[in-house]
Amino acid sequence: MDWLTALAALPIALAIGGFVAPLIGLKTKRPRLFAIYTLLFSTASTVVVMAVALSYVRTQHPAVYPFGGWPPPLGISYEVDGLNALVGPIVCTVFLAASIYCLWYFSEIGSGADWLSALMLILMAGALGCIYTGDVFNFFVMLEVMCIASYALVAFFRKRKWAIEASASYAFIGALATTLFLLGAIYIYASFGTLNMADIASKELGLNLKPFTELSGSCSHGLCFGNAAVAISVAVALMLWALTFEAGIFPNNFWIPSAYSEAPSPASAMFSGIVDKVGMYGVLRLMFTLLPAGATAVSVTILGMPYRYLVLQVLAALGLVTGYLGAFLMAVQRDVKRLLAYSTISHIGLMFMTLAAATVPSVAALAAASIVYHMATHAFGEALLFMALGALATIYGTKRLDELAGLGRRHPALMGAIVAGLVSLLGMPPFGGFFSKYMMFLALVKSGFIGYAASIVIVSGISAVGYFRIIYTLTMLRPRASEQRRVGVSASVSCWLLVAALLALGLLFVCGGLAPLLLKVVGLSATRKGVEMYAISAAKVAAALIPR
Repeated sequence: MDWLTALAALPIALAIGGFVAPLIGLKTKRPRLFAIYTLLFSTASTVVVMAVALSYVRTQHPAVYPFGGWPPPLGISYEVDGLNALVGPIVCTVFLAASIYCLWYFSEIGSGADWLSALMLILMAGALGCIYTGDVFNFFVMLEVMCIASYALVAFFRKRKWAIEASASYAFIGALATTLFLLGAIYIYASFGTLNMADIASKELGLNLKPFTELSGSCSHGLCFGNAAVAISVAVALMLWALTFEAGIFPNNFWIPSAYSEAPSPASAMFSGIVDKVGMYGVLRLMFTLLPAGATAVSVTILGMPYRYLVLQVLAALGLVTGYLGAFLMAVQRDVKRLLAYSTISHIGLMFMTLAAATVPSVAALAAASIVYHMATHAFGEALLFMALGALATIYGTKRLDELAGLGRRHPALMGAIVAGLVSLLGMPPFGGFFSKYMMFLALVKSGFIGYAASIVIVSGISAVGYFRIIYTLTMLRPRASEQRRVGVSASVSCWLLVAALLALGLLFVCGGLAPLLLKVVGLSATRKGVEMYAISAAKVAAALIPR
């Protein structure tokens, strides 16, 4: 089977499936039918994405799919390299777990399962489109698809006034953010004459690959319009505003607590495990591929510092503020889903702090590998908690932590998963969360950023107050609810699937196989060699498709 073709068709199939779900809802409103419908799509997505990832790991060579047979950069293309080869399976695993969870959750909410299924599928279509596309404008389109589905998911319980308010604020600023991203894409096209990421990278590195120069010109031959250095600098600034908004970095994280709290539990899990990971992935793609190290063709300095170095330092500084802000605020939350939202903000801050290590060329590969590793452990841990604690909130009708007191003892299977997720997020072995934090800590120490490295430990210590507060409240206090209510088996299964993933990520690291793999696969994307491979692979496909 041609897995690359299946991958290219996947976002289209998910989008169509999303539009078909409400049509099916005109004939039947059976919640379980839509849960199975969503599960089929999530299973197929996971299989395809995993197969593509394994294919890349075996070959260690970027794979390119040109839509419609149009050569890059004339047509849209998908390109799989070490970075998205592993980010794709992360988001699909969260989607699969959320779909299993929906086998129980859809029956609990009663009506609206068709629309919730549709929005989840459309969100996933946009997320996968962002992750695998090799075209800046197509990234913008798929980002819009994902965002629109997200706005609707936040407002799903439309009879709640706070849900509408959260959705409106998210949508208003989100529309502004994506507009700025589009403006950045316009700057790039106006100067480089292309929106293909591989073509842009080749021009910045001065590779002068013949297929690209034939179709879109060459900056070294004066065919770029205006000042290419200024254009890419402005474009990066505009696009980063949008991507940091989706990732949830300070000061663009104000929407997260309300949105995560008001959305349905499986949607909250997808927000923390997928949406903010797409934002983080976009930042990595922008800084490693569209503004690669050694891009002398577009070098520019601000305040005596190289622009790329300055941007990475600013992002790291914002990450530092975000990490502490999330950790302090989560400790005082009474709404359990808002507490988890601030936990997400804190962990996003840790990942952005690690970008400081990417300013040192010899440590950039380790920095990228550690960030993607933590993207996985955080996505699985946070999604697990949103589903498990969301299940308790659903059946007992409250999100207030004090009103859920003691209820963990009534649901030992669910409570076991909650403890595992909290321990992993806190950073304790044998779960993957400990080792991903260790890798980020190591990258920062090796690059000389001792303050950032120490902050990983300090932020984790502050976060422990909120995490242990959840465990204490659910297990040590006397239950307020008078009767025990049932949580479906599928809800527990989905949570334990993510627990198993967290254990596997920890044990694979201990066995010595995961860290070298991450450095070899993901780390390569952060080096000049990896970016050159990315550009050359697309150029070879273009050469084969250009009529002679």
